[in-house]
Amino acid sequence: MSTIASDHVMKIFLNFLFTSLILISVNNVFGQNVSFECEPANDWTALLDRKNGWLAGDGIFTLGLEGNSRQGSAGESSRTLFLFSDSFFGSANDDGTFSSPITMTNHCVGVLDGNKPDQKKMQFLYNTDADGKPSNLFDKHFWLGDGIVINSTLHTTGTVVDPKTWTLEGTWMISVPIKNNLPDFKQTQIRQESLFHKKGVWEVLFGIGITDCGEDIYVYGFRDKKGEMFFPRQLVVAKAPRKSFGQISTWQFWTGKYWSSAIADCNCDDAKLADGISNELSVTKMKGGIHDGKFILVYTKGCLGTSLNFAISNSPYSKFTDEQTFYICPEPKMYEQEVKRTLGEKANVVTYNAKAHPRLSQPEELIVSYNLNVFGMKEGTFFKSKKYGFPRFVRLKFTKSHENKIK
Repeated sequence: MSTIASDHVMKIFLNFLFTSLILISVNNVFGQNVSFECEPANDWTALLDRKNGWLAGDGIFTLGLEGNSRQGSAGESSRTLFLFSDSFFGSANDDGTFSSPITMTNHCVGVLDGNKPDQKKMQFLYNTDADGKPSNLFDKHFWLGDGIVINSTLHTTGTVVDPKTWTLEGTWMISVPIKNNLPDFKQTQIRQESLFHKKGVWEVLFGIGITDCGEDIYVYGFRDKKGEMFFPRQLVVAKAPRKSFGQISTWQFWTGKYWSSAIADCNCDDAKLADGISNELSVTKMKGGIHDGKFILVYTKGCLGTSLNFAISNSPYSKFTDEQTFYICPEPKMYEQEVKRTLGEKANVVTYNAKAHPRLSQPEELIVSYNLNVFGMKEGTFFKSKKYGFPRFVRLKFTKSHENKIK
């Protein structure tokens, strides 16, 4: 990753509590004095703070069902698809504790009508089992990657991980026709594709983020070193033609020097655009403001952690500038004693896989989500409140400034 010169450093950095508003002025590598402001987006968090039906889950990518997922593209009459991975269904009390038996699925989707976070305008789609309980939409226990709608077809990826060893087993391309502005899952096509590559201890997996640049669609992946728990995952990228997005044979993979048709060629140090990224993330082509036309990478530093970071690039396949932390997630500290008391001394709330939702964001800002879960619980136990498992949102804004400001 490129190094920012000494005169291009952050002047002030402070971490406030959950309700803090942070406005920090920095000099970035593009030579302009830039400030960013971040605060909890309570309106979007409230959308998923529910008492019945879907109660908690992770994943959470968003895209336009009409085929436009770019910044600010959601309108009053549009529909936005939410892609969830592990999800929990049931009912909850006012304090968030579960009031009914909980059913888990490995994935499901939500559909929001309009561009406002209104619970009454959101529905969830999933299958049901013989007992009428929610079940997976697809036969395999997929964790869903990012997606895109092209020519009335939803394309996304599904990854299968061995639950005992956390070993990646492969990636599948999932294609679903859109009918009456909803996915028709009965007509789903699924095929295993070469979007996962292993070379010794090195693994590359694609589908963790998608950026629509018109005729070319950029699909991001991570490069990981198997066996090193804290290895800083590296960001890599592929380029897919819009007209043949579903045909992986037409994709090209960036080696750091040239585009190659072989995924193996991007499994190298030269190909990395950033490191220390999360398993899921976003790269947004910004609209308006100081970063108009630039590409903003948003992720959780180290995948599991409290630091939400962004970095900037001139193109979707150039190296990103040194990271900036724009938010510190408060929940691990907030719930620390509570989870240890109820779920065991080794239990901890973790936050992970931050990403922006450009379709739901206005120019010069990004709506960003991050996931919550509990690790280290006593064997055979399960967390007892949805507040440990539903995503939170923050609003990240970029503006020009000539002085340091902290509110």
